[in-house]
Amino acid sequence: MVSLQAIRTMKDLNIIIVIILFTGCLSENSNNSSAPYASQKELTEPVAFAPDRITTTNGICFSKDGGTLYTSGQIDRKFNNERNYAGIFESHYENGQWTDPQKIKLTPDIDAYHPVLSSDNKMLFFNSRSHPDSGNNAIAHNIWVMHRNEEGWSRPTMVQGINSLAYDSYPSIARNNNLYFNSDREGGKGGMDFYVSHFVDGHYQEPANLENLNSSDVENDLVVDPDERFIIFNRYINATKELDLFISFRKNNKWTIPRKLDNINAPDTWELTPSLSPGGKYFFYELKNNIMQIDLAHLIHPDELEGIGKRVRDIN
Repeated sequence: MVSLQAIRTMKDLNIIIVIILFTGCLSENSNNSSAPYASQKELTEPVAFAPDRITTTNGICFSKDGGTLYTSGQIDRKFNNERNYAGIFESHYENGQWTDPQKIKLTPDIDAYHPVLSSDNKMLFFNSRSHPDSGNNAIAHNIWVMHRNEEGWSRPTMVQGINSLAYDSYPSIARNNNLYFNSDREGGKGGMDFYVSHFVDGHYQEPANLENLNSSDVENDLVVDPDERFIIFNRYINATKELDLFISFRKNNKWTIPRKLDNINAPDTWELTPSLSPGGKYFFYELKNNIMQIDLAHLIHPDELEGIGKRVRDIN
């Protein structure tokens, strides 16, 4: 016969187990206000992130724990053709606020912008216009990578298997290290097209054109969901000279026809550098060098991505 004390002990254990399971399931998606980018309220419209402290020119990337932010900006150095270099900057969340951005030291000190971290934070990808043998000589954009080591970041190298003689830029990395990027290499539909290179046995494979995402216009910046469920990108439309954000979903292993994110696209402005917070709750983008933030759920319709979307369809 089970004693009363044993029953109480079992109840206590059950309560403890429930608490552990509940807290273990807490993530950024539960609006964890301890995250340095979290909001106390639901962000149904874009708001400025760290205004008057952090700006960017083509770069928004958070570390896995959310405590480090990488951005890009022009620096006081020029190529042989007199164009300015760009640099990658690092900010840390300390004592309740973000530190002033500090330029990452690269060896060699090449042009670098649009930083993108792998999901495990061990690789930092970026764009560069520097020639691999002579950094001061500007060439077509290439995708480079650095690996994290005990001292910090390794010597940057061009990503093998990705780059061509054409423009190759704006990388985005899935959790499995598949690499998405844009390029104007031969065989595309327009000025720039999106491609994916699958990471197999430690090597990047021949890039494949993502035909459903591409158009006769210019596909530009992009961010892929870590699990490759959706892609958010911007497209420069030649006829109107507008640059707007679009979203596409992967259904049955194919990408859906992109639709405009009209609830955040604004006329006569360019929405740049789409990015996601580490847990996927927030969407970030660049607007006139400022970083804007909105709940990802308010960009997605409920029937587009199960359990995520909250965006109400517009009534025409």
